[in-house]
Amino acid sequence: MAVDEAIAEASEKGISPPTLRFYGWKSPTLSIGYSQRLNNKIDTEYCRKNKIDIVLRPTGGRAVLHDKEVTYSIASPKNNPHFPDNISGTYRVIGEALLKGLSFLNIEAKLNSTVSSQQSAVRNPSCFATTSQYEITVDGKKLIGSAQRRFKNSFLQHGSIPLENHHKKLAHCLGFQEEYKSKKFVKLIKEKSISLNELNGKVFSFDELADALVRGFKDVFKIQFKICPLSEYEFELTKKLCKSEIISL
Repeated sequence: MAVDEAIAEASEKGISPPTLRFYGWKSPTLSIGYSQRLNNKIDTEYCRKNKIDIVLRPTGGRAVLHDKEVTYSIASPKNNPHFPDNISGTYRVIGEALLKGLSFLNIEAKLNSTVSSQQSAVRNPSCFATTSQYEITVDGKKLIGSAQRRFKNSFLQHGSIPLENHHKKLAHCLGFQEEYKSKKFVKLIKEKSISLNELNGKVFSFDELADALVRGFKDVFKIQFKICPLSEYEFELTKKLCKSEIISL
């Protein structure tokens, strides 16, 4: 996620073009929003014992356990004609591209049209417990959780697309150690969210999903992509940001 932030900063300065990324995680990692705090809702001891890293996202929102998923990110100058100059409009057009990509996998998903309840959002520390406007759902259950941060001249949006669910592990990360609390949390998350490989009885790989989503963005935005390595500026900034994003346990 430090790479996401580095590209967004480079876009802010006019150094980097609009960039779409897809990546995975070498080991389970809990990310928390930049305004979220390590308090009694995060069990750092459980994370340390189970070798689950904790990182601070450059975007807001609540906790996400990244494990066997595809993470997407988009960083772009605000003046890009493909994106409306507001947070909801940008969410919507990116959501349309994600939907189109999923359609290539024969997944019938929808853009959520309603605004989530702030009261329920505060009560539950998990990102997948509630669905925000223009996030992606299947049969009313959240499939893709996204977060966006807008800067003076650019924006960054990224999101989690779980291939599998790890609800019990997430429950323990969030401090629900007692069996009855863990079961209650897992029941809620199952009611509110779903993973890709729980759909259609088919198991999708990382590459299958990423390739389909690239097709979706090409189709919706009528563009072609150029595969590029990080620039020297992005690479050096990423190294600096990594030191500040990983939280020592």
